[in-house]
Amino acid sequence: MKALVKYQKGEGNMEIRDVPEPVAGKDQIKIEVKGAGICGSDLHIYHDDIAIPLNPPVITGHEFSGVIAEVGEGVTGWNVGDRVVSETAYAYCGICDYCVNGFYNLCNQRKTLGYWY
Repeated sequence: MKALVKYQKGEGNMEIRDVPEPVAGKDQIKIEVKGAGICGSDLHIYHDDIAIPLNPPVITGHEFSGVIAEVGEGVTGWNVGDRVVSETAYAYCGICDYCVNGFYNLCNQRKTLGYWY
């Protein structure tokens, strides 16, 4: 599959590359992306001034919509063909002040989609 990859540190250093297509593992779904956007985080990655640790090569683009293409073992409530949009945070601590007050996007333990392959 094609992906926009930041292949080394430094300004720029991005190109569209062929990368292995993922498969849905246990408790995962695979999404066929139908539309994606470039956000501020992606621009910070391009300019090499993003505040999160980044160890290239990484795939950019974590804001997208699409349809479920594959459902992994153990997944319930989701079906191939369901339309979905991204929520970049997929894990957070749930107990820090940010999480308790509804600001999980600011959690220091937050894990997000993207930035690896």
